[in-house]
Amino acid sequence: MRIDTENPTTSQRSRRTPARSTLVVALAVAVVSLALAPIAQATATIFGPFPRITTTYGVGTVTIVPPTTNSPGSWSYVSSNPRVATVNGGVLIILSTGTSTITATQAASGAFTERSRSALLVVNPGTPIVGVFASQSVSITQGSLMLSPPTSTSNGSWTYASSKPSIASVSGNVVTFLDGGVVEITATQSNTTLFTGATAKMTLTVVALVPVLGTFGNITLMKDSVGSVTLIAPTSTGPGAWTFTSSNPAVASINGATLTPVGLGTAIITATQAHSGNYGSATVSMTTTIQAALPTIGAFPNLTAAYTSSGANTVIIKAPTSNSSGGWTLTSSDPTVASIPATGVAAGANATATLHKPGATLITATQAGVGNYGSSTPVAMTLTVVGTPTIGAWANIEKVIKDSDFTLTPPSTNSPNAWTYTSADTNVVEIVSGVVKVKGAGQTTITATQASSSTWAQGAATLTIRVLGDIPTIGAFAAMTATVGQTPLEIKAPTTNSLGTWTYTSSDPKVATVSAGTLVIVGAGTATISAMQLPLGNYSQSNTVQTTLTVKAGAVVPTPTPSASASPKPSASPTVTAKPTPSATVKPIPAPTVKPIAKPVVTVTVVKRVITISVTKAAAGSKVTATINKVAAKIGKNTVKPGIKTVVVKIAGKVVYTRGLTIK
Repeated sequence: MRIDTENPTTSQRSRRTPARSTLVVALAVAVVSLALAPIAQATATIFGPFPRITTTYGVGTVTIVPPTTNSPGSWSYVSSNPRVATVNGGVLIILSTGTSTITATQAASGAFTERSRSALLVVNPGTPIVGVFASQSVSITQGSLMLSPPTSTSNGSWTYASSKPSIASVSGNVVTFLDGGVVEITATQSNTTLFTGATAKMTLTVVALVPVLGTFGNITLMKDSVGSVTLIAPTSTGPGAWTFTSSNPAVASINGATLTPVGLGTAIITATQAHSGNYGSATVSMTTTIQAALPTIGAFPNLTAAYTSSGANTVIIKAPTSNSSGGWTLTSSDPTVASIPATGVAAGANATATLHKPGATLITATQAGVGNYGSSTPVAMTLTVVGTPTIGAWANIEKVIKDSDFTLTPPSTNSPNAWTYTSADTNVVEIVSGVVKVKGAGQTTITATQASSSTWAQGAATLTIRVLGDIPTIGAFAAMTATVGQTPLEIKAPTTNSLGTWTYTSSDPKVATVSAGTLVIVGAGTATISAMQLPLGNYSQSNTVQTTLTVKAGAVVPTPTPSASASPKPSASPTVTAKPTPSATVKPIPAPTVKPIAKPVVTVTVVKRVITISVTKAAAGSKVTATINKVAAKIGKNTVKPGIKTVVVKIAGKVVYTRGLTIK
């Protein structure tokens, strides 16, 4: 509570003149008079705050801090309750707990007027100063100990408590020893008017002989295998009696020294020897495990599943058979190969594994304990996921007879396994360790086989390699004539520098057909016989050459009729006169005029990086095309980059020229 002279109390207000209006008038007159008077005007004293003072009993004195002020006047202080505190100059002398109003008055000084302000003093109970509560060590044979409290500045009463009443109990200020060990004795002093409560602690060691104990071994029992077990206490140098307790009576209950299995699990059995004579108590523990019977687990065979780039890619895994009804937990050692949902699988049920990639993973199955059966020993099998390779496109290859050996690039695949290669015709190309050796002109199929493995199926791909050789130089294909009824006519092949096999075709099978390199004459007329030489060695397929076959109608010769004679005599020169019938007369058919087929001339020249292609003597109207490395080229000048270039010229869709060039 603050008291401010600018805010007079009720008693002060009661001492004012009842005629307030008269006083106001008088004051007004006085103010006017002072304003007109030539004397100096007084200055009002201005105070800062004077806050509450809070302290505790026992501190002795408190120095008063006066309010801030604009006056230099001296300070004086008054305590409203001298039983709590008195004032000596600017110092409070604390005498008791309670409250008092401290009034600070600043005297008038010069032009400054006198002024006062009050603050509340609150003195709370102090904290007693407690002396040492010394720890002690006492033999158990002493039996008891009388406690002496520590010194204190408070006169409050003392009480005592023991942290371990089983070792040392407290009654009043007397401690009775019940066992050897260490306890904490807490002394508590009650509150008083002047002081709060206080505590002090000391360590009391009750010295007793420690028994030397023997072993107390663990026990494992199968549930229902025995009804109960009698516990045997460990050996001890102490004479105290033994008691037994179980940490989990739901697993193993104790009655005296008899242990009875109750449920599956473990329980800590504690044997406690009581204090006796000069020996303290002692404890030792062991673990009792009550196990269920192990289930009988059936086979869990290995499993192989196929993985494809499309499809569900799942496989059913059946849990092993068991005489327990416990649920199964299946786990995959490599979930990136195959994953199994974390949810358990009921006995006799199936789990669905999701396949993610080819590989192998260990699937472990563990059956949970239920009823009289415990959890099974984990069993495992290997799940092998076999992938089917996804083989990319494998482009055909075209080479010329003079090309160097080259290495095959296998098709793209998602299988990591190695490739092997075979050639259907080793006379065209031969493959050794993936390196292609060009052997002769022709075409062959290359088969690439990707090896299988435990996690990948075999893969395969094929391509065609066409080797273009030099075009054979073909000589003239002579015209042929025959007569109807003539025996098959052997075809005389044109001259050539190639040893390739010739093939022939007839333009008119009503005139002649071709069989095994011979002409079978069918009827009169003309037919165009075409000849083409197949690739062999360093020569490619030849250009097609043609000639004209003219078949004439043959004369009909009548069959002579011999004269009958009883005694025939052979005539040395029998004369048979044949009279041709009109129908037998065959007019010769003039042979058609066959114009010689002009042989085209292809010329390819190279100057630095310019390949010039020219074609002359091509049949009128025939289409002439050219390619360089299978890219369409011009009949004329073609600027190319350095490297090996294959020039192919076709007339009417047939290859008439092939040449390999090295451009630098």
